[in-house]
Amino acid sequence: MIRRFFRDSAIYTIPSILSYGISFFLIPLYTRVLTPSDYGALDMITVFGSLIALTVALEISQGVSRFYLDEKTDDGKKILVSTALWFTVLMFTAFLIAAFAFAPELSLIVIGTSGLDDVFRLGVIFIWMNGLFYLLRNQLRFELRSEAYSIVSTVQSLTTAGASVLLAYVFHFGIYGFLTGMIIGTAAGVFLGLYYLKTTFQLRFDLTKLKTMLAFSVPIVPSSIAVFVSMYIDRLMINYYLSLEEVGLYGIGYRLASVSTLVLVGFQMALTPLIYKHYQEPETPHQLAAIFRTFLAIVIVIFLILSLFADVALRILTTPAYYAASQVVVFLVPAVLLSQMYIFAPGIGISKKTYLFILINVGGAILNIFFNWMLIPQIGYVGAGVATLIGYACVFAAYMYCSQKLYYVPHDWGAIAGVVLVAAALVTIGLHIHLELYIDLLIRGCLILLMPGVFSFFGILNWKEIVHVRDLVPTRWNQR
Repeated sequence: MIRRFFRDSAIYTIPSILSYGISFFLIPLYTRVLTPSDYGALDMITVFGSLIALTVALEISQGVSRFYLDEKTDDGKKILVSTALWFTVLMFTAFLIAAFAFAPELSLIVIGTSGLDDVFRLGVIFIWMNGLFYLLRNQLRFELRSEAYSIVSTVQSLTTAGASVLLAYVFHFGIYGFLTGMIIGTAAGVFLGLYYLKTTFQLRFDLTKLKTMLAFSVPIVPSSIAVFVSMYIDRLMINYYLSLEEVGLYGIGYRLASVSTLVLVGFQMALTPLIYKHYQEPETPHQLAAIFRTFLAIVIVIFLILSLFADVALRILTTPAYYAASQVVVFLVPAVLLSQMYIFAPGIGISKKTYLFILINVGGAILNIFFNWMLIPQIGYVGAGVATLIGYACVFAAYMYCSQKLYYVPHDWGAIAGVVLVAAALVTIGLHIHLELYIDLLIRGCLILLMPGVFSFFGILNWKEIVHVRDLVPTRWNQR
């Protein structure tokens, strides 16, 4: 399993690096074409789209992921995924019609400002298209077709970037150009995904299979809504207590922090299907522990880099109106990582105890709301970053605790805690040193260079393990 994991993880990460890289280097364009208020409006549409993605199709993709490999015949698999596709098309089309009918009212609720009805309608079209794109990409992942997944994602990212730059910057369409570019790019991804899956999807619909998938996925919806609340309550409450301008600043900080998820995407896309396929094998828990240690070492280094150099990055990439966003990055980097690290706690999914998803995520959402309510009025949008970090840390701890009870993985929690505490201390030191700029940068760089020794001291990684991981990917490539 571990060889296939590292090979697929590398392939899944390639389009993610491209996508986030494009997104990262578009920040100068965003910040020169859009005001913080415009960026805040775009962020609120994104928030709304995330809620719709979780609820409209009733998380049918989760049902596909759980039962696809259980189907014993190719015909059974095709009926299953075709049923999911047509159900998704039906539900998102119903949403599209309803959203267009009530666009003025919904626009005011979602964005919080009147006069942006057309912006909202463009956002709704993108949300509809993205719902289909999400299902198609997931299907490529369930079929373990990592190369096709990579190509589809890359085409979508490049087309989106090209169209957005052309329409927003060259033709000066502003936020309308960005949204139209997103629609064009996602449409390209949908058509290419359908091409790759032309032998998978058919004009077939099985009500029994739909009921089976929904019986698994519908109980996840409240949990997903709770996840949504945890992810986006910060922006909603910033918009409520402060303004769209602060939402825009927070959004830029979040975009920079999200670069940290580059490595996570590869792990996430490759790991889940392989766990479901190999979890009964006795060596899988030990391999999962090794993968987690590798992941931890990578993301801690990324955390130090982004946290210590956020101010420099924003001065290079943005305008003075956005510089203040750097102060929230140190909290958002670990927050966005923790929000996705449930993949290393597979016990709940393996045991099919989905009610635990609901309990954990609802609890996390309540904590997130409480801390946002407490902190935003006191310390502004930085308080939202602190609240988000606390909430996700609690959720991850609960996931891991329950998972370990249901599917034990031999993690060395003492070593993990030691490495995390040292990394936090180094970031704190680096951010409180204020000398000449070049001296500050030199000291921060030296702090980062201390981490390999820290990993070695705590036994997170050793040379033999690094060599083993290095050898896995080429070996798997040669087996293709």
